[in-house]
Amino acid sequence: MKNSRLLLIALLFLGTVASLTAAPVPTSAAAAAAGSNMKPDGEVGSYTSTGTYRGRLSVGKIDPPAAFNLEDIQNFPEERLHPVLNNPVNFEEGRDFSSMMDFKEEHMASPWIPEFSQTPFLTMLGKTDSPARDWTYSVIDQGGATVWKLEGKGTPPASMSWDGTDKERDHVAVATVYIPQLTITNKEGYRRTYSGQPAQFSAIRVSEKGRTVLELSSKRLFQEKKTELTKEGLLILDKVCDIIREEAKLSFTIRPYDSEADLARARQQEIAKYLRENLFISDSQIIRADVESPAKRGNAFGIFLGGN
Repeated sequence: MKNSRLLLIALLFLGTVASLTAAPVPTSAAAAAAGSNMKPDGEVGSYTSTGTYRGRLSVGKIDPPAAFNLEDIQNFPEERLHPVLNNPVNFEEGRDFSSMMDFKEEHMASPWIPEFSQTPFLTMLGKTDSPARDWTYSVIDQGGATVWKLEGKGTPPASMSWDGTDKERDHVAVATVYIPQLTITNKEGYRRTYSGQPAQFSAIRVSEKGRTVLELSSKRLFQEKKTELTKEGLLILDKVCDIIREEAKLSFTIRPYDSEADLARARQQEIAKYLRENLFISDSQIIRADVESPAKRGNAFGIFLGGN
């Protein structure tokens, strides 16, 4: 009887050991098995796991650390550089002026700032492919209207210039595209037209009734729909200060041309503040004119030296 009990206990013990041996491989053991099958190049090999796992296990390729080979860089294929070298590079508006804004010292003149456009505004060569019986040099605007023209007989002059006269707007306007054209009639009676390079001015300087008028494009002066000056606008106003010093004429008038009167008046105040602080003058020397329609002048600001 005693031996039977011992035999039963031994059988139970062996059964327990067998059940433990057949138990599923724990997750940690599976991960260890995966690590042992890792390929040399960092890719995970395949393995089989049995058991129940209720969590999430992410398996993926391990990115190796970045490494640069100087020889590979030196021998970089030339054809892959062609798109970079040959494609046009686009610059943001005003980017060329960014480095200039780092100049912090007080200065009375800014020779690096581009001059305001002034007469002659457009010049075109009179070279043609065939002898001419008569010719017409004209300037048209972006709407196709002829704003000025000059006519003559025979061969056109070697060079023809436009003084800025604009029958639609009295004189050349900023933010308007102008295109020079030369039309000839040859000896056989056929007409031919040659087009020059279109031009659009951001700031101009003209003489009107014996006084100097500066006209500035609102788009170039201010950020869109805001009263904050652009980097280019700051430089344009610096040039305005230089011209006012040269002319030595106070007071002067600021006249807005805009369809949004409230925005135009706020911008007018911003211009007046900048000029007052940089010219060291009193506010009474700056005349603020009423906002006028942009029908002729476009969205712009006129600065009239010597009052109204």
